[in-house]
Amino acid sequence: MLKNKVQLITYPDSLGGTLKDVSNFIDCYLADAIGGVHILPFYPSSADRGFAPLTHLEVAPEFGIWEDIRAISKDYDLVVDLTANHLSYLSEYFQDYLEKGNLSPYADMFLEVDKVLSRHRVELEAFADIYRPRPQLPYSTFNLWDGTTKRVWTTFTNHQVDLDVESVATRKVMKEFVDHLVSQDVNLIRLDAVGYSVKRPWTSCFLIPETYDFISWLRSVTPKSVDLLAEVHHAPATQTKMLESGAVEWVYDFSLPLLTLHALYSGSAENLKNWIGIRSPKMITTLDTHDGIGVIDVEGLMTPGEIAVTSAWVEQNGANQSLRASGTDVDNLDVYQLNSTYYSALGEDDDAYIAARTIQFFIPGIPQVYYVGLLAGCNDYEQLEKTKHGRDINRHNYSWPEILLAMDQEVVQRLLRLMRLRSNHPAFSGEFNLLPSSEEKLVLRWKSGKSYCEARVDLQKKEAVIEYIHTETGEVMIERV
Repeated sequence: MLKNKVQLITYPDSLGGTLKDVSNFIDCYLADAIGGVHILPFYPSSADRGFAPLTHLEVAPEFGIWEDIRAISKDYDLVVDLTANHLSYLSEYFQDYLEKGNLSPYADMFLEVDKVLSRHRVELEAFADIYRPRPQLPYSTFNLWDGTTKRVWTTFTNHQVDLDVESVATRKVMKEFVDHLVSQDVNLIRLDAVGYSVKRPWTSCFLIPETYDFISWLRSVTPKSVDLLAEVHHAPATQTKMLESGAVEWVYDFSLPLLTLHALYSGSAENLKNWIGIRSPKMITTLDTHDGIGVIDVEGLMTPGEIAVTSAWVEQNGANQSLRASGTDVDNLDVYQLNSTYYSALGEDDDAYIAARTIQFFIPGIPQVYYVGLLAGCNDYEQLEKTKHGRDINRHNYSWPEILLAMDQEVVQRLLRLMRLRSNHPAFSGEFNLLPSSEEKLVLRWKSGKSYCEARVDLQKKEAVIEYIHTETGEVMIERV
């Protein structure tokens, strides 16, 4: 069972440069503030900051070794990624296919477009309704050893070759990946891009019934001691359906980030209160991740007008969606996300930022804090200009001198105090209640026995006050966060 504590999300090289640096950072600053660590892909990879893995059996040597991964798992819940939809075109599996064609033992792992069309006796227009995060065509052309070319499915980029997850060959490799990750004492496997993994004509090819069958198969080959987390950006009802299927134990609350931004922008808690009242507690709560701030995830929870004005506000605060409007050549701008750090999205307002984190930490679920958010990082326009990759605005790599400067910020110290309270106060193991309040306020209360912890957030004043029973003295404490 996962610890009911805050988790850190970080790349293996973003806090000092290596996995050992990540461990040192946690030991120095977070030992009493977190209960888990999500290490973003540390595998050898050809693109997308690790999400075009060559394999899941190795640690990229520039990051460290498996012992560095296991060292973190000794003291903290460990979350790792299984890229369920694709592998890198440079992987040994795909390269063997390019060298040997249909004679390769891995040939059936990959989705040749012509084979898929023939299998279903359709033309390419049968896939016109495919749901994708990019506007480009969903396939790429590759040259085989004999001079022939093949169109192969690539939902994301030409570095990321889609897998035929229904083939025997793919499932054999997938099980090998799962078994190896489990042997490293992981607690939670995040199924990256799993919603795109099965293709059928005349459908969206996104979370169709056959996709749920695949996820159920993954659950069947993963020990019950290891939980599964589905990474799905879609309407809130989709997350509920995913949990109800029983194939995963956890989903993300990707609705919360934009709902919270809207609440702080508008001064109204109405939409947030509605969501808190209907959402599942089996959610990983986030405000920021390595991806963008979800927009499609609030479908039905915010009106199109509310989404538009909130997005415009974030753009005015520097989100790179505004670069699209000015014609700047930035690749990989998402069709359903805003690219910004969360601190910058809030106008780099310390009080608004702490109010947002208070909301995140006090609603049911396990909260995760992205390393850039932990350090109150601002939009990295220099990195964005260098790479022309929209998401890199929120993926700054911190050197140790930068870490030391960031940790000295008052807003970071305020956030750390809040994280320690959330991770250690016994009230959070008890019962949650959303208490009545005026439209511009949220009152979130946890109670366990005689112990309680209550947050009162004033959205118009951007102020959060916490009242709680001190765990050692038994005194009633009232503090502005």
